[in-house]
Amino acid sequence: MPPVISVSHLTKQYPGLRAVDDLSFTVEEGGVYGFLGQNGAGKSTTIRMLLTLVQPTAGRIELFGKELYAHRHEVLAQVGTVIERPDLYKYLTAYDNVRLMSELSGVRADRARIMKQLEQVGLADRATSKAKTFSQGMKQRLGLACALIHNPRLLILDEPTNGLDPQGIADVRRLLRHLSREEGKTILVSSHLLAEMELVADSMLIIDRGRKVAEGRVQELLNPDDMRVELTAADPASARAALARSTWATRLEPGADRLLLRLARTEVPALNRDLVALGIDVLALQPRHSLEDYFLSITQSAHAPAAR
Repeated sequence: MPPVISVSHLTKQYPGLRAVDDLSFTVEEGGVYGFLGQNGAGKSTTIRMLLTLVQPTAGRIELFGKELYAHRHEVLAQVGTVIERPDLYKYLTAYDNVRLMSELSGVRADRARIMKQLEQVGLADRATSKAKTFSQGMKQRLGLACALIHNPRLLILDEPTNGLDPQGIADVRRLLRHLSREEGKTILVSSHLLAEMELVADSMLIIDRGRKVAEGRVQELLNPDDMRVELTAADPASARAALARSTWATRLEPGADRLLLRLARTEVPALNRDLVALGIDVLALQPRHSLEDYFLSITQSAHAPAAR
């Protein structure tokens, strides 16, 4: 079975700016694929090219094994998407927005199906409310309902949790997991919420200045044998001095603001025992091996100029 998305040497050149630079990646069927990059890395430009909203300068895009531009209508009929803020009819109710989107997609959904879709995104009780009365977070959820009503194989989401409160973010996370694991949908999701992506994504692509800098399974990228542990001590200065005289001295990272040691996960119990032996009053010992650490280590902090 061919990949759901196959991108080869994709490039987008604007006057004086290369927004996407020889980008290649694949997305296999059935997983959640995180698409990450700092602001200006080229994520939104790439997504717009996947949806034929922006014409590539060079490269090839295939969806479901078919060249995108040669089979545009056929393949995009199997795609649902929410890009930034969803396009809604603000004077229509939530129910009528979803109903209209189903008709535009060539699917005449009955009331039960529309209500089920609204319930899935937590808006069943607001089915008769006009979209103009919704908060931004509610509009995001209504946009998701509209994107899903024609039962697409592929869902492409650009910052789907914008405007959501913590509960709303958690609800979207559960929905994405359900759609992927229970309904077998493939999801490409762009987000700046790295902790959320670590929880929901199976694989990920990280780009910087339009170029791929990392791609792979999340657990393969986040190597447990190379992690950082943060020590919170009652007396940080004394703790640093004691560690500097110990066998952990070479693992201790410089800096006065935090006590950080780089080690493998299997070494954490030995560190804990030695901290007690050194007489250090430990308040907390927390691993800092995370997607955020990895992301910051491989992307550049300064951009000039770049595409969004």
